[in-house]
Amino acid sequence: MLNTLTQAFNHHAQKLANRTLYLACSGGRDSLSLAYGCYLLHQAGKIEQLPILLHVHHGWQEANNDWARDVAAWADQFGFDCRILPIKLPKNSETHAREARYAALISVMNEGDVLMLGHHQHDQAETMLMRLASGSGVSGLAAMREWQQMGDKLIQLWRPLLGVSRDEISRFADEYHLPYVDDPTNVDDEHARGKLRNHILPRLCELNPKAVQNIARTGLLLAQASDIIDELIDEKLADVTDRLAQSGYYEMLDINKLLALSSALQSTLIHRWLGLSEPMPPPKRLVDDVLCLAHRTDGDHQTQLLWQSRLNYVICRYQSKLYRYQEVAWACLMVQNYPNVIYHDDKIILKSHERLSIVWQMPHQIKNISAERVLRQTKVNINHKRLHGKKLVQKLGIPTWLRSNLWIIKSDDRPALLITLGRAWRLDGADADIENIGAHFA
Repeated sequence: MLNTLTQAFNHHAQKLANRTLYLACSGGRDSLSLAYGCYLLHQAGKIEQLPILLHVHHGWQEANNDWARDVAAWADQFGFDCRILPIKLPKNSETHAREARYAALISVMNEGDVLMLGHHQHDQAETMLMRLASGSGVSGLAAMREWQQMGDKLIQLWRPLLGVSRDEISRFADEYHLPYVDDPTNVDDEHARGKLRNHILPRLCELNPKAVQNIARTGLLLAQASDIIDELIDEKLADVTDRLAQSGYYEMLDINKLLALSSALQSTLIHRWLGLSEPMPPPKRLVDDVLCLAHRTDGDHQTQLLWQSRLNYVICRYQSKLYRYQEVAWACLMVQNYPNVIYHDDKIILKSHERLSIVWQMPHQIKNISAERVLRQTKVNINHKRLHGKKLVQKLGIPTWLRSNLWIIKSDDRPALLITLGRAWRLDGADADIENIGAHFA
């Protein structure tokens, strides 16, 4: 085990340089062995500093108080900085515990820090089997990655022992007489991992003694395949997404370009497009519903698909475009009664709702700019025609939900631009130097 850890530190020396290193230490055999391995390398002068130990105190077992004290005492004995992080679980379940644990760990770290985790080969095999049972695709079956980015702080999770077996770690712990604790929930049949650990993996090892090693290796191969697929999908996604979209608050996808691809690619691209900036993938039902929306040939543009996720989204279609809006952005578009336009430095705040605004950046080369909302009766001279109302929005292909979010930009009281979110049109007689840039969320 120590050789593997040494090689991991050497291999990733550049990646670890100038980063603060933390280690999630439950006091169990795996994390305590990882911590002691770091101690031995530090003593031998192979790593510059010890990681900071973080112990999450769940408080759902009576023994948790003892474990926290034991970890703190052991850390003090060997010169580790150790922090105890108490949490309260809304429900005693594997999922709630995992989410609360990572939230607590990340809360004390800074952007770009590295968190070491004691996951090993058996953990990897169990994770892969659980995801196989739940119907995961290639990315899910890749299981745990050695390096993984998490959270808004861009914390780097590092699992240097993924290639090390549970037996190797046990031998290491016994050799150095490590005072690790055994968590009974790890082998409890009430939990999915407990059933896998107690009943499924032993039977697979009867069929093939190297079953765990082979399953973990398959996960590694699938991770490599997933990375290749991701590169190809990102290239295809760039081809079908609209460059005018503002990543985060809203995204646009070109249906005509999408439907020119194979069915498999269409589904994969919709899956990736929906999940942009989301930590969890969209459900298959939503992907199927969005695909149906893209394939519709009728003229009904009123359909709205709702996705309740981390940020919540509204997905809709107009003509040959699919749109995905964050809920807060959609709410801003839908507000009808709002204050007049506000001029602030070099920006015009066209509309605000709660914490979000629709803003237009004023060009530096022109002065005396003003903005007014386009009403139903407003007449606009554009493309050598005088249009208003229904004719105007139909001619320009403006989606129904943006028709109450149109403004005329004037320069010295002369109409220059017609703008909305992400789009702008130069009006007849406008100064040729005025930039043709639409509004954005801010």
